[in-house]
Amino acid sequence: MSGNPFDKLDGQALPPGPPPRPVVPVAKAKPKLGKVILQYERAGRGGKEVTIIKGLWIESQEARMREALLKEMKRALGTGGALEGREIVLQGDRRETAKAWLLKEGFTTNL
Repeated sequence: MSGNPFDKLDGQALPPGPPPRPVVPVAKAKPKLGKVILQYERAGRGGKEVTIIKGLWIESQEARMREALLKEMKRALGTGGALEGREIVLQGDRRETAKAWLLKEGFTTNL
């Protein structure tokens, strides 16, 4: 004998293996959260540049949800900002970085 464990099968069929596991996606796509409008503004603000984000899907939700989004956005972009009514106002011209962050979070933008 050669010591091969498969020699004992003598042409017999192997038993069926376990059923294949279902494929689970590694990362789920974020849900579409709506379209927001990014706007650059300097007039009426003492010459200071700001980026305004309008049309957030959470505008009808509680204020604390808008505040949480603002806090997360300020931390991610490294800038200051505030809520003005239903709009988020970021300090400086942050249109490109804000757009990238919003797209990553599941929003669509006008730019």
